[in-house]
Amino acid sequence: MPVSFLVLLGLVGLYLYLRGRAGERIASDADAVTLAELAAAGSDLYRDHEIEFFVYVPERRGAEEVARSLERRGFAVEVGRPEDQGDWLCTARRLMRPELGELQRLRRELSALADSQAGAYDGWGTTVVEETGTAPE
Repeated sequence: MPVSFLVLLGLVGLYLYLRGRAGERIASDADAVTLAELAAAGSDLYRDHEIEFFVYVPERRGAEEVARSLERRGFAVEVGRPEDQGDWLCTARRLMRPELGELQRLRRELSALADSQAGAYDGWGTTVVEETGTAPE
């Protein structure tokens, strides 16, 4: 076999491998998956959604610190202790467009904030916001 054919075959294989790896990253990205599910449910991703972010913290004092930090960042925050959980839950709400880059940035920020109090970031959720029939802003 000519060497050029083997090189071409290797490049095609490398391309397919990298393409597959990129697909795995997208599929395993919780924010991208949630956005895709939201769009599939009929939500207009160009409109603002009230998005709730969930941070669990083991101690009340830590949860209150997380809440203060989130409030300074423009979130409306509630702190409570679900009956079936030992940890405290900080539910942070923000009206925003569900954009992947911003949701990923917030995931990193809220994960670091949760880690600072030995807690855990548990993702986000929102309700479906249907199209109004007008053009996006």
